[in-house]
Amino acid sequence: MRFQQIRTITLLIAVTFATLCSSADQFGSHNAFDEPTILPVDEAFALTVVREEHQVTLFWQIQPGYYLYRQKIKVTGVDHLGKPVIPAGIERNDEYFGDVEVYYEALQVNIPFEGGANLDDLAIVVEYQGCADRGICYPPQKKPYSL
Repeated sequence: MRFQQIRTITLLIAVTFATLCSSADQFGSHNAFDEPTILPVDEAFALTVVREEHQVTLFWQIQPGYYLYRQKIKVTGVDHLGKPVIPAGIERNDEYFGDVEVYYEALQVNIPFEGGANLDDLAIVVEYQGCADRGICYPPQKKPYSL
């Protein structure tokens, strides 16, 4: 069990470091019209999915100036997964969705395995949506993962 925790922490540190190095000056980039560029969705919300002994962990590294919606996070595909454990977010009145909870910087969601299910070929679909603080929202994302 301790090995799994160390592995998860090491993975999260590596993802954070890689993300910071690859986007050190994201808002400093400008196009020909001198307007800030918008990151591709997979850079704005870098998602790592890790299968552990008793759970699946989803970890988003969220770039500065971007946020994810709590209400738009959904995981489907396996009946033997428990309910996702999603921490409370920051309350925000959003121009698109009204009163919502959002996440800045990072988000970790744990999904426990239920019972003695055979999960050798685990496949899930992760859905989420986020926006940039500048008022630009990405379309809902739906990504399959085989673990």
